Amino acid sequence: MASSFRRCAACKRYTMKDKCPSCGSMTTDPAPIKYSPEDRYGEYRRKAITEEYGENGKYRSL
Repeated sequence: MASSFRRCAACKRYTMKDKCPSCGSMTTDPAPIKYSPEDRYGEYRRKAITEEYGENGKYRSL
């Protein structure tokens, strides 16, 4: 079950709504994606991270 708490990326406040009541921007789920050894899209996600940030960028290449 997904968390009912959401976080505004603009003002960093937590709310339970899809839109931030303070600044009006969209909110996201603050929890990271759960790891699964049977992840069907893991290869594509790692490739996208490497393409966006490079080999020694923000994220460590897996």
